[in-house]
Amino acid sequence: MAQKKCLFKKENSDYEEEDFFTSKCFQVRPHVQFKEVPTNGEEYLLKVIREREKYASVLQCDYIDYKKLSKKVSKKGKSYFEEIANPAAPETIKPTAEWQNIQVADFSDIRKYIQQMQVKDLVPPTIKDICDRKRRVECWKSLFNEEPTMTHVVGISQFMIDAGLDILTEQLGLVEAGQTVDRKTGQWIYTLLAVTRYPHLYDTTTKLRDLARKCLEIRSRINPEDENAKELAAPMNLFICLVARYFGQKDLAD
Repeated sequence: MAQKKCLFKKENSDYEEEDFFTSKCFQVRPHVQFKEVPTNGEEYLLKVIREREKYASVLQCDYIDYKKLSKKVSKKGKSYFEEIANPAAPETIKPTAEWQNIQVADFSDIRKYIQQMQVKDLVPPTIKDICDRKRRVECWKSLFNEEPTMTHVVGISQFMIDAGLDILTEQLGLVEAGQTVDRKTGQWIYTLLAVTRYPHLYDTTTKLRDLARKCLEIRSRINPEDENAKELAAPMNLFICLVARYFGQKDLAD
C-alpha cells in the first residue's frame, strides 16, 4: 500500500502526518484586508475566497447531447467550430518589433501608476455604481463624449470595464473602409485597457480578442497607397499590439 502524503499539516498539531482533505491548503492571516486590486499573495487569496463565497457549492449544468454535438464534425475531421483567420494587412503599415516593445513598456508603466492610485485610494471613481443594468449603455455612451480622466476609471469593476469595451468595439464597427478610429474613441480604448485586470477571466479575454479583431479588420481596409496610411494604421497597430503582446493573445500579434 502506497505511503500517505501530507497535503497540509496544521501548525503546533499533535497529529501525525496524514491527509487533511477537508483542511485549507493555504491560510490568510486575520489582519489581511480585502482589496479590489490585490498587492500580495494573501490579498489575492482573500479576494478568491470572497468571490467563491458568492457561488453555491454545487452548480447544475445543462445537459449536453455529445452524440449530436459530435455530428457537427466534418468528414475530414475538422472541428465544426473554427476561428476565423486574422485579416491580412500590407507589411508597409504594420509596426516594427522595436516600436511594439516601446509601446508595451510605456503601457506597463502607466498600469503600474494607475495601480498605485487604486491601492492608495487617492482618486475616487465617478462611475463606480451609477450605471445600473437598464442604463449601462446610455451611461457609457454619455461618458464617451467626454475626454477620459483618471476619475472616470480608477476603481471601477472589471464587469463595468467589460461593458465599456463592448460598446467601444461596436463603435469600431462603424468605421468606414479606408478610415480609422476617431481620437476620443481611441483615448477611451487605451484608458479602459489600462485599467483592465490581468490575469483576467475568459469573458474579458473574449472581449479583448473581439476588440483586436475589429482593429485588424479596420487596418486591413486601409489603402497602403494613401499618403496617410501609416498614420491611419497607428491606433489600430497600438491596440492590436497591447492585446496580443501585453494581454497574452499572441496569435493576433504582427
